[in-house]
Amino acid sequence: MSKPDLAQNAPGTVPSRKDPRAAGDASSGAEPQDAIALSPELAQSLAPQKMPVELLSAVDQALDRPLKEVPQMQLARSLEEAGPKTFVYIDSQGKVRPPTQYRMMQAASYAMLTTILVGGSVLYTYLWGVMGLLFPLVFGSLVGRNLLVTRRINQAALLSSHDRLDEAEAILRRLLKRRGLGRRLRALCHHNLGAVATRRGDHAEALVQLRQAISLYQESWRKSPHLRSCQYGEVIALCNLGQMEEARERLLSVHKAEQGDYLQLKYWTTELYLRFCAGEEPPPPSELWERAERALKITASSALLALCAWAYTKGRTPDQDMAWHLLREAIDRLDNEPLGRIMPPLWKWMAQNRSAAESAA
Repeated sequence: MSKPDLAQNAPGTVPSRKDPRAAGDASSGAEPQDAIALSPELAQSLAPQKMPVELLSAVDQALDRPLKEVPQMQLARSLEEAGPKTFVYIDSQGKVRPPTQYRMMQAASYAMLTTILVGGSVLYTYLWGVMGLLFPLVFGSLVGRNLLVTRRINQAALLSSHDRLDEAEAILRRLLKRRGLGRRLRALCHHNLGAVATRRGDHAEALVQLRQAISLYQESWRKSPHLRSCQYGEVIALCNLGQMEEARERLLSVHKAEQGDYLQLKYWTTELYLRFCAGEEPPPPSELWERAERALKITASSALLALCAWAYTKGRTPDQDMAWHLLREAIDRLDNEPLGRIMPPLWKWMAQNRSAAESAA
């Protein structure tokens, strides 16, 4: 599952084969770039033992918190219907699928795990006698542990989407302290920490966490749609930090073939944001209209609508009427999203031109 927020995604996890975010991925079939090496100082700064006592205390409280205090996860039926606080289920190509398909895949995954557990127990008991009973104990404990971690990651993603960022961060950092946590699950933790930092406006920290996630995705989950989503998040973080050349290089390195609708809109938003921050010319009119038309059909598209509005004020033939219409739509669809922290330069432009857009209505 993924948040439909096209500016920064905080992925959740699901225990299924097609969208295996619970096991490690739920993204696209991108061909990733080489793994990003972290400096010793950076790696040391990410070490869980460096966590302050206050954060460790907050972690314990968050993990002990009853589930009823965690928001209920809502799955949208389509990308068009998804709001900023709802999630969408995407397949391996980054295409949004209906919730019914997610539930079917989830049920099939549980059925497969049950079959393996029962069948393995019978087989090993037949071969090894009483010693064979160790199989269900070991296998069951491993599966249960991964399901618990998956549940915690989902909780963190939900809390982050509701701007309960301290709680989300506490859960994720506690998970990273666990020994034997798989690389895919670690990647999801760092990915979500990147989303938390982005929503705080701490783009340097977001870049650190997203690059850590990218490195882990590339090592263990190279065909995950989360990898491409994370790479787009890296580009946005670089833009927010003013590192335009590196952002451009990173975007060019992302393999964009066979992108589903979710990843396609993530790419459009990222590419337009790079143009906006770098002061470049907008895309051709036909391409710009395709993006604007698609964004108008989507509830959680405030960032893309605002970027299209900016693009219509530029170019050889600016269209102010269309620009102000799109900007009004972008403002109406914010729904309390902290765009001022997620994309500060874009938010500043929106604030500067809001009066002109409203007076043109």
